Amino acid sequence: MPGYDWRQNLAGADFADWFTVAAYGLAIAAAMVAARGARAHERTQDGLFWHFVALALGFLAANELLDLQTLLTALGKQAALNEGWYDQRRVVQMWFILALLIGALLGGAAIVWLTRRSQAAIRLAIGGLAFIAVFVLVRAASFHHTDEWLGRDLSLIDYGTAQEVTGIALVAFAAVLYRRALARSAPPQASGSSGR
Repeated sequence: MPGYDWRQNLAGADFADWFTVAAYGLAIAAAMVAARGARAHERTQDGLFWHFVALALGFLAANELLDLQTLLTALGKQAALNEGWYDQRRVVQMWFILALLIGALLGGAAIVWLTRRSQAAIRLAIGGLAFIAVFVLVRAASFHHTDEWLGRDLSLIDYGTAQEVTGIALVAFAAVLYRRALARSAPPQASGSSGR
């Protein structure tokens, strides 16, 4: 795809990119520890959840270095040119952002309802993942004024990086909370419950 070269993106990664990837790595480790603890306590569903969290974070870490949203933006631009609506792209971007916000609200409400009996740590992890996902998708929408607001060139750790790392920290903190809650519960050999 013209305009996208993953090797160039990887070579051009700056301090903020590597800092964010390091944060993802710590969060992945925390999620794997939580998954191991869930498995030891025979909480199969929780273990699967934390493995999913680790995989999702791994994908997001790869996206941070490879800048896959640039590929998405390039594909969207090419589609706009091919289909003749490039001049109206700002309107499309606005509706895309609005749809993301509405989807996030509806999805968040559904998740809160579906996980109402889950541990608070699991709900916090879901909230952190949702926060990161919305941030990445909004960045992928590539509003120029949104890019400026995120401040990609203002400092070593810009506002956009701070936002993304906040979501990552929420997920990592949730994994630590979950593991501590397991440690306070019955020891693994005495725990006969399964699921959550």
